Amino acid sequence: MIKVLFFGEVKRILNKDFIEFDFTGSLSALKNELANTFPEVASVLNTCAFAVNKEYKTLNYELKGNEEVAIIPPVGGG
Repeated sequence: MIKVLFFGEVKRILNKDFIEFDFTGSLSALKNELANTFPEVASVLNTCAFAVNKEYKTLNYELKGNEEVAIIPPVGGG
């Protein structure tokens, strides 16, 4: 079971802090799964960084199924 944490725009659009579900595969595959499940955030996901257990990872990182994944949108402001 993985826990996917949402922040920023993704959290606002989905009105969820997190979801939990069974998943193994790459972060890229997870991103695609989330885009299919929540098409309203598909374009935002393309700009997000992904952290696994509080460490930034590339999209080719392979999840084992027991991690915490944070989806972090770009931060802006002035």
